[in-house]
Amino acid sequence: AEETAPPTEEPAAPLPAEPPAAAEPDGSPPAEKRQILPRKLWLTLLLLAAAGLTMSAFSLALSPRGEISWGGSPVLFACNTLPVLLVLALLWLLTGQAWLSCLVTGTVVFLITGGNYFKVLFRDDPLVWSDLTRLREAAQMSDQYEVALTPFMIAWIVVLALFVLALFLLGRGKPRLSRRLAAFGLTAVVSVGAFFLLYADGQLYATLAGDRAGDQRQAYAATGLLYPFLHSAGAMLTSTLSYDEEAARQELAQYTDAVIPPEKKVNLITLQMEAMADLSQYPIEGLSPSVYADFHALQAESYSGKLITDVFAGGTIETERAVLTGSNHQGDLSRKTNSVAWYLKSQGYTANGSHPCRDWFYDRKTVNPNLGLDDYLYTDNYYYQFIAPGEDVAYDNVFFPDLQTRLAAYFDTNDAPLFSFNVTYQGHGPYEREVAYWGTDYCTGSYDTPTKNILNNYFHVVQDSAAHLRDFTAFLDRREEPVVLLLYGDHKPWMGNHGVIYEGLGISLDTTTEEGFRNYYETWYMIWANQAAEDLLGYPIQGQGPDLSPCFLMNEVFSCLGWEGPAYMQAQRETARTLPVLHTSGWVQEDGRLTPNPSDEARARVQDFQNLSTYDRTTPPRRRRPRGA
Repeated sequence: AEETAPPTEEPAAPLPAEPPAAAEPDGSPPAEKRQILPRKLWLTLLLLAAAGLTMSAFSLALSPRGEISWGGSPVLFACNTLPVLLVLALLWLLTGQAWLSCLVTGTVVFLITGGNYFKVLFRDDPLVWSDLTRLREAAQMSDQYEVALTPFMIAWIVVLALFVLALFLLGRGKPRLSRRLAAFGLTAVVSVGAFFLLYADGQLYATLAGDRAGDQRQAYAATGLLYPFLHSAGAMLTSTLSYDEEAARQELAQYTDAVIPPEKKVNLITLQMEAMADLSQYPIEGLSPSVYADFHALQAESYSGKLITDVFAGGTIETERAVLTGSNHQGDLSRKTNSVAWYLKSQGYTANGSHPCRDWFYDRKTVNPNLGLDDYLYTDNYYYQFIAPGEDVAYDNVFFPDLQTRLAAYFDTNDAPLFSFNVTYQGHGPYEREVAYWGTDYCTGSYDTPTKNILNNYFHVVQDSAAHLRDFTAFLDRREEPVVLLLYGDHKPWMGNHGVIYEGLGISLDTTTEEGFRNYYETWYMIWANQAAEDLLGYPIQGQGPDLSPCFLMNEVFSCLGWEGPAYMQAQRETARTLPVLHTSGWVQEDGRLTPNPSDEARARVQDFQNLSTYDRTTPPRRRRPRGA
């Protein structure tokens, strides 16, 4: 038989691969690979809502100012909670991570609340939207105050951490991407609508503030925290949207810059005195007459009046820039901006100045050149050589002798008239409460030891600064160059957290009344001329001046000197005459009386002024062709 080969064994065919298990209808992993942790959408939403309500409750608990609070109103709770829930939803829908949304939102709410808490504590002034541009300054200033987390704040942090952990472990549900993006768009629309219809509505805000609406600080505390904070952003936006550029252009076109006559060109030196206030006008027990002796002597030689500033115990830059620009709302100064310095330079003046503190503070290093101030001196580029390494500021014992030396050198080597804009630092609070560094003879009243120490430390600073002013004006009087000196205080001094020392002195800070409003915002100004300036002008600069807002102060100086000034100053002059006080809170001085309820005519004039000042501030300095040049 034919021999056949044994059949070869064919390899077994591979088993077909099992098809992958289908995903569940809700998009979660298949059952056999499902994670242990739940991914329930309803649980995620529940945890996010609970976190938002808790954040809002913590924030509102830290919002009261003394006895003033939101009072448990359901409407105000909703107004303060809605932005928290909307931000939580937006971040969750955008990232898909509920825990991250909770962490970011909770941190932001905590920082806003804490910032408001400490700002009210130290300066009796709430946190507003514009403060976000000054975070670096706030951090720097916090070193001078006792900033410590309260037990309640620590509890808030712990609770927030627990919510973040819970959402990381349990809040893992989320809609499909397409649905998430659609929901994100809808939530964004709701957020924008809520901002314009709710938070930017001034009438609604006043209604919810009730009897507190006439006082910015009280209205803020009476409406919660996040709601008034967002309202401050809405108020800024509303002011911007009401700006009529064409109307302002037409009004300013009616004026042209005037020439300063040669026979009236005097050197103009400005000194903004940090927190220097005349507290001798109050019946302070045991206040030594020597404290204000030099100050009052200089006042008697000057043209002087009351300055109604827009800030209290801080906010130096608001007064400073209002004087320079003639506007009480500054906005963006990151580019060249019209100011009195630019005008005086067009008249042949040199424009410079100094501030013996750090150049980055309030971004003066960038802003001051934009306002026309050249070669400005700070600790960083000049005063460091006179103080200990690592120190930030030079005080009046350095500032005034050095200014005197530099002015003498300038007058001896330059023919051009000088505009020098200077800001001191010495009076800055807080003032030490544990020890009276220079003794207790400045104020001997029967106060508790911390109060007495604070008062004596502050009054020493005042007396010392006034003595330097006495010596400085004596130096100027000996010079042959005509010099006019503008002096003013930038704001009232810090006197204990929540203004407790003012209260102890019987000084009302209730800004719903004219007395309290003045006590809170009123400082002083003086316009002083040396003998050479009075000889050149042909008359003394002395007497009683009107109450003024800082934005009208240079206007008053120009009037005293017989200068018409730039077109903008001429355009604002009628407003300065009829409404010499225009406060950012809405108060005005009309017919010689301060009031929070101006007439319709006054309101219209205020709006025209804001329109004009916005145009002047946002239009680059013009190529000036003065009338008569």
